Amino acid sequence: MEPEYSFTLLAAQDMPVLHQIFLNAFADYIVPIQLTEEQFYTKLKREGIEPAFCVGAYSGGKMVGFILTGLGEYQGKPTAYNAGTGVLPAHRGHHLTRKMYEVLLPKLRESGLERGLLEVIQENEPALRSYKAIGFQVTRSLDCFRARKEELLLSGTPPDDITITEVTKPDWATYRHLWDVEPAWQHTASAISRSPDQKIILEARDEQEELTGYLVLFPKTGAIAQLAVAKDKREQGIGKELLRNAVALTSAPALLLINVDAGAVSFKSFLKRRYFNRFLGQFEMELDLMR
Repeated sequence: MEPEYSFTLLAAQDMPVLHQIFLNAFADYIVPIQLTEEQFYTKLKREGIEPAFCVGAYSGGKMVGFILTGLGEYQGKPTAYNAGTGVLPAHRGHHLTRKMYEVLLPKLRESGLERGLLEVIQENEPALRSYKAIGFQVTRSLDCFRARKEELLLSGTPPDDITITEVTKPDWATYRHLWDVEPAWQHTASAISRSPDQKIILEARDEQEELTGYLVLFPKTGAIAQLAVAKDKREQGIGKELLRNAVALTSAPALLLINVDAGAVSFKSFLKRRYFNRFLGQFEMELDLMR
């Protein structure tokens, strides 16, 4: 007999319950995700989660599934970001993701949002099929890299004419000119600014005080949110020097770069030469909410 489910948009008071459901839903995930309560609330802030745009699935009065939704502008469009879809193991196979989106999509459209956005692990075929059935389309591939600090290849003489300094006021508009590709949702300037976690922003400048590169680091986790070097200054040791500083500033055992655009061939080559290893691939998917 098919279980009966109900669906509703959530409110701020549902977030404490949602943390435990999140842990249970992702405990057997392809990459198990176990966040402390502090880490969970950091995720909510960094990814712009709005409780009124989140959905819960209920059975017998208990939450058994959810969609976390972050709101913001992404690549120039008002966007709803799926920061996590989870269903408890005992309730999978009942199309709850599709049914939760049937509740969520009218809310997104009437609020003037133009695009839905999410990432999904490339090997997660059931999730891929589900999102494609809803209308999401793959827009790009993303790679995740990790390197233990002691394994990083950062040898070589630091560039003589480059100074690395920590800054408190990032110049996001200028940083954009150094990019080859756009960052993913969690690594946009807005997401970095929203995050309550400590972040360190390093700038590399030459003798004329011209910006030649920069790096944004979350020292507690070793996660590098953004790293770029000016196109005409590459292969001069600037990227290595930024990484060398990041290693010294983090207490984590490794450096991480999550959701790097797979099309950033030059940047990925740089990471591999430093002995970063790709450990996961994701697809970024979008849904046109204007249709």
